[in-house]
Amino acid sequence: MFATDFLFDTNRASDFGLMIGSFNNETPTATGGDIEYNIVKTPDRDIFDFYGAQLNTIITWNFSIVKNPCLNNDSCYFTQYEESQIAQWLLKQDGYRWFQFDQDGYRDVYYKVHINMLPHQVGGKTVGFDLNVVSDCGYGYSEEIFKEYTFNKDKPIRLDVHSDINSYILPHIILNGMGTFYISNQSDLPQKYTKLENVNNEIKLDSNDDIIEGISSPNDFNWYFLRLVNGVNHIVTNSEHEINIKITYREPRRIIV
Repeated sequence: MFATDFLFDTNRASDFGLMIGSFNNETPTATGGDIEYNIVKTPDRDIFDFYGAQLNTIITWNFSIVKNPCLNNDSCYFTQYEESQIAQWLLKQDGYRWFQFDQDGYRDVYYKVHINMLPHQVGGKTVGFDLNVVSDCGYGYSEEIFKEYTFNKDKPIRLDVHSDINSYILPHIILNGMGTFYISNQSDLPQKYTKLENVNNEIKLDSNDDIIEGISSPNDFNWYFLRLVNGVNHIVTNSEHEINIKITYREPRRIIV
């Protein structure tokens, strides 16, 4: 890590006059994100057979923040008010927030994290904070990607996804159509489809959290949410009418800053 600033939630460390630093020449570290292989040795053979792999460890960072010495600070120590202000920014109890290191070449890589912090004290006074940043998985994400199409049964969609991880992407979708129809990603095997009935207004589909808004009855949806795969996605429908669809997602990035 060569960054001196980072973004968490809606603020940067520099917004509070802070920067990434270290104490006692400690080096900021990142751990986790390891791929674990499921292998079994066959009796009477020297070869191990492969049965799959998973990212079973999350990414964590340990680094410190201090007051930026280049600013005209009255003191390198933190007041009680300043400590409270930093705690309100970094300590969340209602879920993960987006996090990004402000480092050249990596400003398009984001992580979903929560943060724990401890005051670093010298002589009973706080001179900085030691942070433990914990992500939600073993990789990061791209910036939010937004795609919009108008399609029908004679005009399918081709959507290219460039992911570092061969896993499904669960997008957020807003669509406007009419009547009863299905939408299917033919690149997602085995092929399944999202079926909607009696559509006459805007429908919102959150594939990640399995939430749908805009249907009149639960029976108007087959409760299958569209998924995207790495590479080319061929999205089709049987609708005679044109459907306007907006797809929002992030691509996995196997980058550990």
